[in-house]
Amino acid sequence: MESTESAAPAARHAGWNELFFDLVVVAGAGQLAHLLHDGPHLADLALYGVLYLAFWTVWAGFAVYGDIAASATRVRTLLIAMLGMAVMAASVHAVLTHHAVTFVVAYVALRWQAGRVWQRGSVVVDWPLAQFGAGALPWLVSLFVPTPWRYWLWALGIAVDLVTLLVSTRGRTLRRAAERVAARRGDRPPPGPPHAAAPAPPRLSESRIDTTHMGERLGLYVIIVLGEGVIQIIDAASERDDWDLPLAATGLGAFCLLAGVCALSLLYGTNGIPHLREGALAPRLAMLLHAVMTGFLVALATALGSAIAHFDDVLPKGQHWLLCGAMAGYFATGLVAALPLAERADRVWVLGWGLPCVVVAVALAPLGVRLPAWATIGILVALVCWQILYDPERAGMAPPAGRWWGGRIRRTGRID
Repeated sequence: MESTESAAPAARHAGWNELFFDLVVVAGAGQLAHLLHDGPHLADLALYGVLYLAFWTVWAGFAVYGDIAASATRVRTLLIAMLGMAVMAASVHAVLTHHAVTFVVAYVALRWQAGRVWQRGSVVVDWPLAQFGAGALPWLVSLFVPTPWRYWLWALGIAVDLVTLLVSTRGRTLRRAAERVAARRGDRPPPGPPHAAAPAPPRLSESRIDTTHMGERLGLYVIIVLGEGVIQIIDAASERDDWDLPLAATGLGAFCLLAGVCALSLLYGTNGIPHLREGALAPRLAMLLHAVMTGFLVALATALGSAIAHFDDVLPKGQHWLLCGAMAGYFATGLVAALPLAERADRVWVLGWGLPCVVVAVALAPLGVRLPAWATIGILVALVCWQILYDPERAGMAPPAGRWWGGRIRRTGRID
């Protein structure tokens, strides 16, 4: 006898066109990592942060488009975006000199393109930047402003986007979209007595993110960034003629660190963000957290490459601080992700497992500056393992219905 129950809809996965589009992230992460090779000084870190968030924002805009449009996604649009992001990546190396205009023009053009792909009347409530592109305006103005004011305008544009993601709620996004539509139509109060009927509000349709599909895209992005770390390790090791035990120990430690970060991000979290509960944050906030975390991971990749190059000595001070700071930022991101809707057992994790990792990573920056590279990496690997070994059942809490922080490894080796 046939079952009367309707089959559950099949989970949607990233398509070939989306996977091909994500390849540009490989080039972008590699070029942005070069900004941190020398030093890095505070100015280098600030420039890296601004350019990385600009690159990520463009990627996210088209990733949201592909997520919502699904089978209606225009491949031509993704290819144009991919070409523009490749231009941005190629411009990073000389962005302080003769390629600054190229980077800005490509960025502004892609922001404009990411906004016009949506049909009129469709409001992307989970990604406010789709209909609010004011953050690109300071970048456009910077074309006519000399240095160093140009760079302050770039930072202002990024700040506008960050604030927009933080404060824009669903109701505010819909209200702002309705006001813009009404202004374009030139609505005016009708003539006659005060009790006359007002014009009908504009009809708007909401477009929402498929959180499962978008979570997969964000997780794949994390894998790509970690792959950049593997590339940095291989490149640095290939340039060494003397392969010996210290080099092997440093390389193995760096690989274990990346593997641990991968497990912590993808098995103990959602959207590639460690310790983030599914549905704990609005999509726009989860994506913002993803931007911050992956920015730290690109910096980590650079520092690991430098560690392999200096395996038989202490790391240069700037690279040592970068290595420890990147891991401290990664742990802090996981800490922030674990706080929403925190329960008593969550607070136990924060105080006993999460916060100590942040404190040790921060303290390791000034205190471990004389340690050899392999020793510093070994301590960071131990911190990652410390979080992976956390068992919520032994802490006195049964996992909630569904997924616990995106999946927990059982002793049988299965992931539920």
